Amino acid sequence: MARSVPRPEHPRPDFERTDWINLNGEWQFETDPGNSGESQGLASGMRFPMTIRVPFCPESPLSGIGCVDFMDAVWYRKLARVPKSWAGKRILLHFGAVDYEATVWVNGVEIGRHRGGARGQDE
Repeated sequence: MARSVPRPEHPRPDFERTDWINLNGEWQFETDPGNSGESQGLASGMRFPMTIRVPFCPESPLSGIGCVDFMDAVWYRKLARVPKSWAGKRILLHFGAVDYEATVWVNGVEIGRHRGGARGQDE
């Protein structure tokens, strides 16, 4: 039985476009207590041992993780297919919430970084 996608609606109806994909649902998940995942090759496409239910944070029981201990770094991985009709078009990958820092890879290539948020304001 296929599991339903949590919160399948567009997160910002005022910005909804005709062509969009909701990536909520099951993602691969890995904790990285030493924040050394990049040097360990976690961006290479290796399978992660756990799964998390997005859009829920790892601290939430709804995520399937429910870990309330401090996690210095975590990794998410999702396999997704881009429709052929999108070839040659600009694609926006939007994350609704990232706590402080994120690096994003597509097919093993780093495509962007973001740093900022509540934690960074005091540092």
